[in-house]
Amino acid sequence: MKIIDWLTSLGIDITLMLAGMFGSLLMISKKSAYNIKASLIGVASGTLAANYLTVVAIELFELEGRSQYGVAFLLGYFGLKGVETLLNKITNHKDGDN
Repeated sequence: MKIIDWLTSLGIDITLMLAGMFGSLLMISKKSAYNIKASLIGVASGTLAANYLTVVAIELFELEGRSQYGVAFLLGYFGLKGVETLLNKITNHKDGDN
């Protein structure tokens, strides 16, 4: 069994993951770049969101062709920003800085 076949059996599409990863890497803010843990979690979540949610978005909006890579890129970006926002709220909540 090839590695690509194994990843496909897990539901992983390399091209969608790469598009999502570039979306999340591109949008790392300067503030989160100093926090390596938040940056890594954000990039991982953006990449995984792009991989698994792009298929849902493509079916939902009935998209065809290469638009799936653009959708994966955007989902990678939004996945990163969503985790950043969540981590900031959790950190501020723990510090008592609401």
